[in-house]
Amino acid sequence: MRFCIVVVFSLAGFLAQGQISPKEARLFVSQHFKNISKKAALDSLLASSERLAEENPDTAYLLAGIAKSLSDANGDHEKSGRAAWCAAEAMYFKDEYQKAIDLYLVAAEEYFEVSRDSSGQMAEQFSNAAYCYQELGIPEKALELNKIALRLQRRAGNKAEIGTNLSNIGTNYFHLSDFDKAVEYFTMALQIDRTSGDSAAIGTSLNNLGMVYSRWGKHRQGIKFFEDALSFSTSESVKAIRYSNIGMSWYHLKDYEKALDYLYRALKTDIRLNRTVKIGIRKNEISTVISAMGRYHEALKLNEEALAIFRETGITESQIITLTDMGSIYQKLGADDKAGACFLESAALAEKSGAVYHLARNYKALYELAEARSDFRNAFLYLKKYAAANDSVFNTEKHKQLANFEILYETEKKEKANQLLLLDLRLRQKTQRLGIVIIAGLMLVLLFTYLLLRAKSKGLKQHRLLLKKEQELAALELEKKDAANKMLEDRIFAEQQINRLEREKHSATLELKNNELANSSLNIVRKNEILNEIRDRIKTSRNNEVVHEIISFINSNTDIDHNWQKFKLEFDFIHPGFFDRIKSVYPQLTEHDIRLAAYLRINLSSREISGMMNVSLETVHKNRQRLRKKMNLEPNCDLSATLKAI
Repeated sequence: MRFCIVVVFSLAGFLAQGQISPKEARLFVSQHFKNISKKAALDSLLASSERLAEENPDTAYLLAGIAKSLSDANGDHEKSGRAAWCAAEAMYFKDEYQKAIDLYLVAAEEYFEVSRDSSGQMAEQFSNAAYCYQELGIPEKALELNKIALRLQRRAGNKAEIGTNLSNIGTNYFHLSDFDKAVEYFTMALQIDRTSGDSAAIGTSLNNLGMVYSRWGKHRQGIKFFEDALSFSTSESVKAIRYSNIGMSWYHLKDYEKALDYLYRALKTDIRLNRTVKIGIRKNEISTVISAMGRYHEALKLNEEALAIFRETGITESQIITLTDMGSIYQKLGADDKAGACFLESAALAEKSGAVYHLARNYKALYELAEARSDFRNAFLYLKKYAAANDSVFNTEKHKQLANFEILYETEKKEKANQLLLLDLRLRQKTQRLGIVIIAGLMLVLLFTYLLLRAKSKGLKQHRLLLKKEQELAALELEKKDAANKMLEDRIFAEQQINRLEREKHSATLELKNNELANSSLNIVRKNEILNEIRDRIKTSRNNEVVHEIISFINSNTDIDHNWQKFKLEFDFIHPGFFDRIKSVYPQLTEHDIRLAAYLRINLSSREISGMMNVSLETVHKNRQRLRKKMNLEPNCDLSATLKAI
């Protein structure tokens, strides 16, 4: 502890961010480690960097840089690899994922130099880099690195890590909507879990399979896996979550009686455990099922009870959703005034909290309600507000896509170096095996020659045998040279292919950007043309027939806009039931935690989240780590992948 305090106060005036020279590193150690050995000083630097990575990443990064410089000077690849890993961890906790990726790959190269046959540590670094790519919203790159890590772990024989890598790859395929592949890899992970007998891991793998089939729309298969996962659950709170998952799956299959049976089991368990927020969630779930059965008054009563819980606990997001659901039910009952009041209250909460998706949803409902009542003035007003809110969601999504394009462009530039690293790894391994074969052959030849010289005289037969062995050695040398030339040719060919792929991917990325920007511009132009035409017709017309014509014109164009925006922008159609599921799986999360999880689910950066939640970047980082702790995630567990698997 004394060392950490000294370091924090002395680093600011001693070093700047960036590469640390060996001279600076030695000077720092001489000033702060006067009475201990260099090895102990290096170990202390690494331990302190690892300990400070989350709370003080800047200091941790500097300490890792000092340790890396000292390790490089000493030629200690193992400590150098650990120092690069510590620096990468610091960058990860600062949300600087691209820097973290580069450092994880440096650590992988150092660990390769330590032990070329046992590549478990190298594989872990590839997995860490893959996690960062997933956080950046680039699952394709994460998949590539996870597959490399899987091959290395299989070669090293690390069974526990093999299961983890299989699960990670399944998660990557899940995010890519390649459900066949996701099932394949989750099933392989499940087989390993069953072999190890780890009940918790078995339950997780079964749940993962259930989530895939549920997202796939194959709810019966999903129910089977959820029920199997339930059999491995010993905790009552976990059982309640499993009941909820099964119940909502039956709801999607329109078997409402079975759905209610499981949801009431979950509600009774939560009441017995006095889990207030979960009770509100269960009542909302039951209300959804009952409403689908046409029992609207019972559904409203449950929604009102849930709303009271959410208001008491201050969960804004759940209040917004519940009020919108109540408005929809009132609308079905023909109570338009009450429906409008619910939509307006929900919209006010959404606007105050910055929930633009829910704001757009409520303005759309208010527009449809006003239109049905022939209140065209308010209908036009709410239509404009709905369009503005939708544009806000659209602009946020486009900004995120452009940021990802920039990351992909930078990633492609570095991909060649990564590919060459892997190619060099294969060449080194082949050269190593060839060298062993040659040395073994030489040893056998020498031994045979020695025995032959002792057993026989220097006659003609001995000379012939020696000549034959010399010819064999010459042939081996020739084969060695041929093999080296072949490997060099393969390497040159691989570089040429990488250059070609880089150019093709760059061209495809630019073309995609241009097409998307063009489509966006065409939509805006079309929308303006429609509004101008409406304005011109109103100015030039005074009779009811033209007014009806204008209303029809608005409706037709509104339907087009609605269908187009519905596919890209409405969160409910893309991620149905996300908030209900995360509340079911992690009942201990507050509304603030669930809101942060939603932003992470759509891959918003920490800076974007700080703007959305009106807090500082530092607060976002702390909230993010608090969310990980509440979800009981391991340090190397993929938070983004966990949220997207819900």
